[in-house]
Order: sequence, then structure tokens, then C-alpha cells
Amino acid sequence: MNGLMKKYRESLAQTPEPILLSQCPKIKLDLRGLMQYAKDKGVKVADLTEKEKVRFIKQ
Repeated sequence: MNGLMKKYRESLAQTPEPILLSQCPKIKLDLRGLMQYAKDKGVKVADLTEKEKVRFIKQ
């Protein structure tokens, strides 16, 4: 086994198990509103601050 394969197997051993959708918290996001807000502001959604993004999360 070459060095790359050894590193790959080590990284697989350290990778956590997948998270089921049922284990994710229930959050409602106004994605349409968020995208429109970013468009109106002239930036990408990724460039918005966390405070701006949180405004569109409804629990």
C-alpha cells in the first residue's frame, strides 16, 4: 500500500458517521426572502453577515 492510500484509510477511520435527517434540528428558513434581500443589497448570500442571515430563520 502506498503512502496516499494509507493516509486515505486513516482519514476514513477518523471520519464521523453520517447524520440522519431526522437528527437535524427543525428550522424554517425564508430562503426566498433571504435571496431577495441579498439581491436588493447587491451582494451574494454568502457575503451577508450572520446577523443579516439570522433574520430569515424562523423556529
